[in-house]
Amino acid sequence: MRRSPAVLLLVLAAFAIGSATPMMLKAQNGGMGSPGVAGEDMPHRTAKAFAPFLKAVITKRYNTAQQIFKIRRSVESSLEEAQSVRILNRFNKPERMDLNLVGGKTLGQNIGILLFTVGTEDGPVAFKIYYYGFGNDISISRLEMSDDWDEIETLAKSVDSLTSPVTVSLGMQPDAGP
Repeated sequence: MRRSPAVLLLVLAAFAIGSATPMMLKAQNGGMGSPGVAGEDMPHRTAKAFAPFLKAVITKRYNTAQQIFKIRRSVESSLEEAQSVRILNRFNKPERMDLNLVGGKTLGQNIGILLFTVGTEDGPVAFKIYYYGFGNDISISRLEMSDDWDEIETLAKSVDSLTSPVTVSLGMQPDAGP
C-alpha cells in the first residue's frame, strides 16, 4: 500500500512537468498587452504582442519601447552603435510596414528567442529578440538586427521556422504615435 502514494506522486509529477513545458513561441499574457482574440494561435498573439515594441525601436522611441518591455542596458547600448543606427535609418517615414514573425525557439517557461523580418525599400531587415519573463514583466536581454542577406539567413537557421510567417501591420502612418 505504501507504493500507491509514491506511484501517484510520480504520475502527478510527470503530468505537472509535461503541462509546464511551454509551446513554441508562448507569450506571457500578463505584461504583454491584451490577450489574443479567440481563435488566434500563439504565433499570432506573439507577433501582435511584440509589434508595438519593434515599432517603437524602428521609430527610435526607446522610452516607449522601455515602457512596453524592460530593456537591459546592453540592448540600449547596442541600439546606439553605428551599425544599428545605420539599419534603423532605413525606416525613415514609411507609409506602411508589415512585421513578419518567421520563427523562434523556446528555452524555458517564458524564455525564448524570436526572429522577425521587415521589408524596406532597400531590402529586408531581421530582428532577433532574446527575451525572458520574470513576474509580470517581459525583459529583452539581447537584440540583434541585420540587413545583410547572409546574416539574415544565418539568423533564420538558428531558430525553429514557422510553417509560414505570421504577418502583422505596424500601422506606420506619418505622424502616428507608436
